[in-house]
Amino acid sequence: MSRLRIKRIAGAVCAVIILTAGAAPFLWAGTDRVIPGVRINGTPAGGMSREELETLMHEKNEELKTDVLAVKSADGVIDEAWKFSDFSVHYKDDEIDKALKAGRDGNIAKIWYDRWHALVMGDAVHWMASYDDGALGNKVKALASEYGKPPVNAEPSFHGDGSVTFSGGRPYLKFDEKALLADAGRILSNGTSGEADVSVLDEKKPDLTEKEAKEVNVVLGWYTTEFGIDGSRDKNIEIAAKSIKGVYVKPGESFSYNQATGARSKENGYQEAPVIINGKLEPGIGGGVCQVSTTLFNAALLSGLEITQRANHYSPIHYAPIGRDATVAEGIIDFAFHNDLKHGVYLYSDYTPGSVTIYILGNREDKPSYVDISTDKNDVIPNKTKTKIDPSQKENKKTDEGHDGRHVVVTQNVKWADGRTYHDTFYSDYDPVDTVITYKSESDRKADEDKAKSEGNDKTE
Repeated sequence: MSRLRIKRIAGAVCAVIILTAGAAPFLWAGTDRVIPGVRINGTPAGGMSREELETLMHEKNEELKTDVLAVKSADGVIDEAWKFSDFSVHYKDDEIDKALKAGRDGNIAKIWYDRWHALVMGDAVHWMASYDDGALGNKVKALASEYGKPPVNAEPSFHGDGSVTFSGGRPYLKFDEKALLADAGRILSNGTSGEADVSVLDEKKPDLTEKEAKEVNVVLGWYTTEFGIDGSRDKNIEIAAKSIKGVYVKPGESFSYNQATGARSKENGYQEAPVIINGKLEPGIGGGVCQVSTTLFNAALLSGLEITQRANHYSPIHYAPIGRDATVAEGIIDFAFHNDLKHGVYLYSDYTPGSVTIYILGNREDKPSYVDISTDKNDVIPNKTKTKIDPSQKENKKTDEGHDGRHVVVTQNVKWADGRTYHDTFYSDYDPVDTVITYKSESDRKADEDKAKSEGNDKTE
């Protein structure tokens, strides 16, 4: 065979190979099927028909229901998992056309290249998921609203052995809502679980940090006082109790009751209720707040805290032992204590209609091993009887009963397991209230005296 013939045969073979190679991508891909080498969201889909793609889409939509959008801030304060199903994440039928069009767009040269590239190297077609942007927007707004409120301390849980654990709590956070929406939307559209970053713009932490909460693990002391049901007074007690609930006092810091409770005003919710003024009950805004300060005083005594400001009422009160009350008056009389313990203390109040309990929580190392609150003196200060004339009164005689006063001394003795001790003394002087007898006229007074003398002589006889 001549060389010329051999060259012609070789040329023909090369031409066949070239023609075959050029035509192969067209021969192997029908017009109604995905071209070979294509993967849809990681799944091989070459040669699939529209019906087969619909089945694949159904399977992937089912998978989307179990995917999760993680929403986190850098410091870990916000750490949530939102289900894709909450936002109706799904692939639409339009995405099927995207797979079928792969390798079919452009001029013949581009189509040839795309098909050979898919056949040899593989080609990725990514279906984009659709979602309910209104539901996502509401979720982001709800998160912003939750963390946009003033910071809240963790709530304590009380256990039978006197121990305490904390859970929950929330800081104030302001974050970039638009950025979170965009990041979350990108992940949902991508159709795979992912983490959206919360970009914090402003933050205010609770008084009680996570580290401090771990150190508050036991009840140092608690006290309960009771009261009759009275709408206005009850409301004032509830407001005052809530105002000190969750206050954390660090070691070396002081607590002021008036500062914690704020102004006793109608604007702050306080109502008019009876208050003791000069030994008598008179209406006043905030009546009842002294019951909370008295309850706190007794809890502080039992916790071994140093009381720095305390004053007794004008007269003894019924809801606490004599000498163990603590009156307050806005801007005039305060109740305060200093935390000289090794760790911080946390105030917790529990109000129910008819009673209020205040717990002082702290570290087990600061729990007293011995506490004694004793009354060392309870001396009577006699009252007097006075008379006066008031022609304007209707009765011939009217009596306003008074009562004796008291001089009371209460002592606080505390010991700790490590050898620490603390002692304090509290003096209470309750002024006597005179009995006042008012006559309409002098003759009424004289007649009453004569009658008393006569009755006295009869008794003597």
